[in-house]
Amino acid sequence: MAQGRILLDLRPLRESAPFRRVFIARTISIFGIGMLMVGVPIQMYSLTESSFLVGLVASVEGGAAIGGMLIGGSLADRYDRRTLILFARTVSGITFVGLAINAMLDSPSVVAIFVLAVVNGLIGSISVAALFAVIPALISKDQLVGAGALNVLSARAGSVVSPALGGVVIAAASVAWNYWIAAAGTAITVALLSGLPSMRPPEHDAESSGTDGSPEHGNSVLRFLARSPVVGGVIAAGMVAMIGGGVLVLVPGLVDERYGGDSRAAGLLYAAAAVGAVAATVTSGWLTRARRPGLVLLVALPAGFAVQALVGWAAGIAVAFAILAVAGAVSSVQEVLRYSIIQTHTPSRMLGRVNGLWSAQEVAGLSVGAFVAGVFGTVFSASDAIVYYSLSAVVLALVLFVVLGSLRRVAGGARISEFSSTGPAAEPADA
Repeated sequence: MAQGRILLDLRPLRESAPFRRVFIARTISIFGIGMLMVGVPIQMYSLTESSFLVGLVASVEGGAAIGGMLIGGSLADRYDRRTLILFARTVSGITFVGLAINAMLDSPSVVAIFVLAVVNGLIGSISVAALFAVIPALISKDQLVGAGALNVLSARAGSVVSPALGGVVIAAASVAWNYWIAAAGTAITVALLSGLPSMRPPEHDAESSGTDGSPEHGNSVLRFLARSPVVGGVIAAGMVAMIGGGVLVLVPGLVDERYGGDSRAAGLLYAAAAVGAVAATVTSGWLTRARRPGLVLLVALPAGFAVQALVGWAAGIAVAFAILAVAGAVSSVQEVLRYSIIQTHTPSRMLGRVNGLWSAQEVAGLSVGAFVAGVFGTVFSASDAIVYYSLSAVVLALVLFVVLGSLRRVAGGARISEFSSTGPAAEPADA
């Protein structure tokens, strides 16, 4: 029986010891990544006083992370996922140690920071798809929505707390301590994940493999998405969500225009979406009983953008905060549903690749959304840019609502016949 009609479904944590290991390890990893996101820019600027180099190291690390997620997805469908996760997390920990040692030198190397950050982004991100791919094997299928909500909750909470924690550590001690703490956390995650059972992916069938027996990873994923209107529709909805999710780029301009450039107002608005997301995941129990999760997703997509547009007309900071919190809550609902539908409708033999593509899409999509929002900001005033940018996203979302009929009709709890990884499977039927 689900925990309640409203509150977050905690059954995955209560009933599955392996899932608890994965959840705790992933949460610790999120905090380590957050501390790295603070430590590297602060140290780079301290050494070079160059904002360009700060942006460059962030860009190359982000690009490496996208590549790592895609590569990791392919590897997760070919090799033991437990081994892959442990390898990636171990290498990530080594890069933290390298950054710490470099930071303790009399003259820290800028080149070393670049190299270690890129290696961490590339290799560390390989574990992302594998971690997502193992979860369906650790819990019952009716708990996937709860697992998705828990993942979103840890990610949102970590994105707020870990950068602040990293800043406190750097101010109180040094950037080296920031890296050492992240390295220690990574060691804990490796210890936790080493307790997982071996989890080899299912054997690939002839359709997903080349003539030499090796999977044609990119082509098979594209074929699967083209032939699965449910999963392909979720990926399309995720891209629109990310493209329309760059509104925070316009917050500094809005604060300058409406609230006298008060940095406290900017801080509140930046935190609002995370606050709303946390509230939505804590009360996400109702999503486990959604009879048409795809329909809920496709309604939430334009609704979130419509709410977001209201920020451009908000007169007071409290109203703007509340609006962004609601938009963050709606976005969180979408993320939970995207996760659960993907896990439920993707064959086990392809979970690594599809999760890798989905994870990379979210990272890349945010960058695209930020760029698009910035373009609107150069043409219009900040408040008008928020309105026009958000309404443009509403139009895209409504187009998806009309086009993605299979996703609208997909039933809650429906799943493809092959999920337990006993062997090759047929593609999911059009819902």
